[in-house]
Amino acid sequence: MEQKERQKREYMLPDMDSTFRVFGAHSRTVDPGWSYPLHKHPLFEINLVLTGTQQFSVERESYTQQAGDLLLFRPGDLHESRVSGEEDMTYYCLHFDVDEPSFRELLCRSPRCFYPSDSELAMAIRPALDKLIGLTVSQEAVLRTEARMHVLSALFELFASLSGTLSKLNQDPAGLRNSELASRVAIMLEEAVEEAAAAGLMNDKDTVTSIAAAVGYSTSSVNRLFSRAFGVSPRQYLSTIMLKKAKLLLMDPELTIEEISSRLGYNNIAHFSRQFKRWTGEAPSRFRDRFHD
Repeated sequence: MEQKERQKREYMLPDMDSTFRVFGAHSRTVDPGWSYPLHKHPLFEINLVLTGTQQFSVERESYTQQAGDLLLFRPGDLHESRVSGEEDMTYYCLHFDVDEPSFRELLCRSPRCFYPSDSELAMAIRPALDKLIGLTVSQEAVLRTEARMHVLSALFELFASLSGTLSKLNQDPAGLRNSELASRVAIMLEEAVEEAAAAGLMNDKDTVTSIAAAVGYSTSSVNRLFSRAFGVSPRQYLSTIMLKKAKLLLMDPELTIEEISSRLGYNNIAHFSRQFKRWTGEAPSRFRDRFHD
């Protein structure tokens, strides 16, 4: 009887289709005269001071970073930095992007970017950062597959700590309401791509406009709320979903590239190929060959 009861129970993880990208992660020691000019980029960034002092400016707000203090800022934030004092400064910097909607929304809704060494967030993510710093300095991740897997493990640990801590810290009711609307729009954009792929009727401009009407807001309001929640516009987010769908379809050897182009709403295969190359840097045929090599 007990065995039958055990057989009746079934536990499953949800299907997951999320990607993240990490760029230019590095540890660096610089002299007292060092500075980095004002700039911005389309990525999230974690900047951690390990020794010395750094003066950092993010969107005209100035922060003094001591050892253990970190900054977490969003795509498009204008920032610059310089060494403060007469000692060398060592820092660790990690640029990343994620397309998981709920995590992206948490990162963009964070009310502040400076976290002292004794803050809940800094202490929560420091163990994962220390693992990444060790792997970066050792350079093993460049050479050994096993070490690269350790990097991925540390990154997932970092993102889990980030999302868990930010969920506790970001409890503003107005922000939650706006994020719920943005999340609803994100789900509708994903559904639109799936429906369009089945019917071959994709139009990114009309899609955003129709979704805005469906949720009862103007297109400009949806653009503003969505960009605030996710750090990208609805059309940019739609392009990300389209790319993921294109990759999934290209993995199916039964479909021709022309059929995939048509499913995604492109007028011709050349237009689709140009767009796919802008997204990825390679032609759809090359992506398919590489996947099936």
